[in-house]
Amino acid sequence: MRLSLLCLLALFIVSSCTTSVSFSGLRPADVSLPGEVKSLVLVNRYKPEKKNAWLNVLEGIFTREMPFADAQGVQRALEGLSSRLVSGPKFTIHIANEELAGSGTGKFPPPLTQEDVQRLCNQYQADAVIALEAFDSDISVVTEPRQNKRTENGVEIIDNYFEAIETVQITMGWRLYSKASGAIIDEHRLFSARSFSNAGKTADLARKGLLFPGEAIRQTGFEGGDAYGIRIAPSWVTYNREIYTRAKRFGSMKRAGKMARRGDWKEAADIWEKLAAHPQQKVARRAAYNRAVASEFLGNYDEALQWARKAADKFGSKKANIYISVLKSRLAELDRLDQQMKDTN
Repeated sequence: MRLSLLCLLALFIVSSCTTSVSFSGLRPADVSLPGEVKSLVLVNRYKPEKKNAWLNVLEGIFTREMPFADAQGVQRALEGLSSRLVSGPKFTIHIANEELAGSGTGKFPPPLTQEDVQRLCNQYQADAVIALEAFDSDISVVTEPRQNKRTENGVEIIDNYFEAIETVQITMGWRLYSKASGAIIDEHRLFSARSFSNAGKTADLARKGLLFPGEAIRQTGFEGGDAYGIRIAPSWVTYNREIYTRAKRFGSMKRAGKMARRGDWKEAADIWEKLAAHPQQKVARRAAYNRAVASEFLGNYDEALQWARKAADKFGSKKANIYISVLKSRLAELDRLDQQMKDTN
């Protein structure tokens, strides 16, 4: 199963004698939901009750918040969560048509009643309800003078300009309810922040080029929803590793790197395995380390650990010592992932 959960997408960024390689793999959720939860209904529970709506607008005016932009940010947060959950293999997703009344602020309202939870689950044939129940945004803009130095015809020229930095901070509160009991399975307050910048000859021009606050809130809200999705569901993420691409006077090391670059990890592994027996310790150390990485890319973690330990213990590779910890961490993730995926289908 583990090999099937790896989508080997190799990306390379050459730096000195090493290359960064990446693969997309399933990461377990931070929170393991009950096995019977396979279908989720997402609910917008942000809007305040009618009797309190005008107070939220008034508060927004005095605190320079944007209550209407927050409502759009809530919608984008739900879209971000939905997108993350749909892309994973674990859950079926439904979007509730109605909006439920909440606090309309960054504070949690009282929990949904068991009757409300079961009504929603029955209506959408879901096992649990995820409600976005709190949302609050804060935007600040700072403008600073900057200088850029350059040389033309041997003369140093200083260009003066301004940089405006717009920082969006969002607090959102999520609750996940069980259909069976109506109880809260997960309650999580999430903080999402993002910065946008623009340069201009004057401070006004720098600020005018910034993203409109409402759009900044929407984009940051989407990222917050995506982050909550990673918390509760197994998700595809990118893992980065590093391999050596050169060993002095050994063209085969470079050739193996090219093979790995095009995805021929088995062929590259064969070359590195032979080089790991070379009498020159530096060559053997790098080859053994690379052979460990190749094993991980081929889905054989026990073999990867064996090669990493050989590179560390026999050849004194400090990089391999670190990689052993990385492999152990990934193995622990895969064990949790197996448990979380056990009841799928």
